[in-house]
Amino acid sequence: PGFVPLTYSLTGFGGSVTLLDVIEYYNAELDHYFITWMPGEQANLDAGNTPTKWTRTGYSFHAYAAPQGDSSPVCRYYLPPAFGDSHFFGRGPAECDATGVAHPAFVLEDPQFMQMILPAAGACPAGTTPIYRVFSNRPDANHRYMTDRAQRDAMVAKGWLAEGDGSELVVMCAP
Repeated sequence: PGFVPLTYSLTGFGGSVTLLDVIEYYNAELDHYFITWMPGEQANLDAGNTPTKWTRTGYSFHAYAAPQGDSSPVCRYYLPPAFGDSHFFGRGPAECDATGVAHPAFVLEDPQFMQMILPAAGACPAGTTPIYRVFSNRPDANHRYMTDRAQRDAMVAKGWLAEGDGSELVVMCAP
């Protein structure tokens, strides 16, 4: 599976935007979820070149490859084994900076892993897709990011905690 960026022409703006396909994986042994748009990571996960087995869930969403007028960087932190052996994707500089201050042992892998749109009081702009985030609330901390509210609600029914803004608890918006 190679990386093929999707390029769309923005009518009236005279430019193009590259969208990334962010793919979700699941590890049944760990009961952890992981997302990535990076072709090398996807290839390693798909080939089983990891200590434990990850499989694609069939879920994905888009992200911007580069900053856009209405986008915000999403950082990627690695949580070392003592803190969950997991990843956290923070939305915007405020959440990313606060995460680093609150958890200095977390490893900031990329302050701009991808670009997304932040919701306004939990509402996404027209033409974008809400992204929901849930937290496992276990010692082996893990987050899951998804576009389907019913799926988010099913995770909450299993004991995961919904995070986000507004009454819908939206964490970010996908292009």
